[in-house]
Amino acid sequence: MRILHTADWHLGARLVERDRLPEHAAFLDWLIDTLRSEKIDALLVSGDVFDAANPPQDAIALYFDFLKRLADLKTVQAVITGGNHDSASHLNAPRELLKRFDVHVFGHAGENNVADLGGTVVAAVPFLRERDLRQAAAGETITAVHEQVRAAIRAHYAAQLAACREIAEGRPVIAMGHLTVLGTTTSDSERDIHIGNLGAVGADIFTGFDYTALGHLHRPQKVASIETIRYSGSPIPLSFSEAADKKSVVVIDTQDLLAIPPHSGECAYDAAGRLVRQNEGLATDSQTLKIQTLAIPTTRQLIRATVNRATLAADLQTVPAGSWAEITVKLDAPEPDLDRQVREAASGRFDVLKVLADLPTTAATPWQPTGPALHDLQPRDVFRELLKEKQIDGEELGAVFDELLVLREEKVSE
Repeated sequence: MRILHTADWHLGARLVERDRLPEHAAFLDWLIDTLRSEKIDALLVSGDVFDAANPPQDAIALYFDFLKRLADLKTVQAVITGGNHDSASHLNAPRELLKRFDVHVFGHAGENNVADLGGTVVAAVPFLRERDLRQAAAGETITAVHEQVRAAIRAHYAAQLAACREIAEGRPVIAMGHLTVLGTTTSDSERDIHIGNLGAVGADIFTGFDYTALGHLHRPQKVASIETIRYSGSPIPLSFSEAADKKSVVVIDTQDLLAIPPHSGECAYDAAGRLVRQNEGLATDSQTLKIQTLAIPTTRQLIRATVNRATLAADLQTVPAGSWAEITVKLDAPEPDLDRQVREAASGRFDVLKVLADLPTTAATPWQPTGPALHDLQPRDVFRELLKEKQIDGEELGAVFDELLVLREEKVSE
């Protein structure tokens, strides 16, 4: 079976108030073409289909247009899980209809989130909210809550693995998940899933699965150097911190190693993620996975550039035309109209979305905020900055505020 793993589409997302819909439309066009040309049998989308629980109508229309074109292929099954940005009820609303077109949607966790795709069995685990994992009790310590949440996540995956193995009869078993796994690299555009690092788990909870298709982190990456546990990453860069990332999807083949050409340059791995064969390595007759990544074409380039004030116009000539840019200017002293100067020097060749000043540490900057811009902060960061400004001991209040944020997210997603 040939499987394509993607995640974190964030349809409806914006960047500094710029619409990303054309980029998402281009990605979905490419994805349909790739599903056809690569002869993909199953598509896995591991959460955060939308950027918000109540996405804009044009983002919803783009999603359903994609599903219609997917159904028209008549060759690809799909499994779609909810992420922390998604509304579980919104995703689940058309699930019975979509099931008739071999699209299996799992917006929220259940006792049995198993999808049998014929060639493989999938534990389709969506984002696990705290209410899915435990009942809160008065007087609990943060340490106790951490332990309970992580133990419950582990128990949930163990139960899904057991349910899958019961019906797999030797077929590969794949896990899907939308969570933070320890030992990975984050970017600026990810929203904290739980309070602090509450929901972060170790890679060992996926032991027993042949492949784990993860979502939530936007950089494509393996987990703990294990080839068979991966974040596919987002299809477009969602913040300037991802400007240099090479966006991709993951393609997984379940086949006999003997079917891999000995000089193909492709790698194959067993269920534990160990390298079984590469290039001219010895072949075996056991079934395993062949894993590769496919690069997603870039339709809108994000650029982070640092320039000198003295050579501003010349330095900006190195920024690609048509790109969206975050420009950091090295200054000797503050310049209040720096934003205007940079935009004028760009001359419309590219869009300047952000202008930042890089000043010597001794320079006085009363005109410039000492911290990040408001639109760069998460709500909990704004609250903590307020506590700091008012010189209030924020540990206990911060924890209460975090709990309120989690309750609000859960209420919005219902």
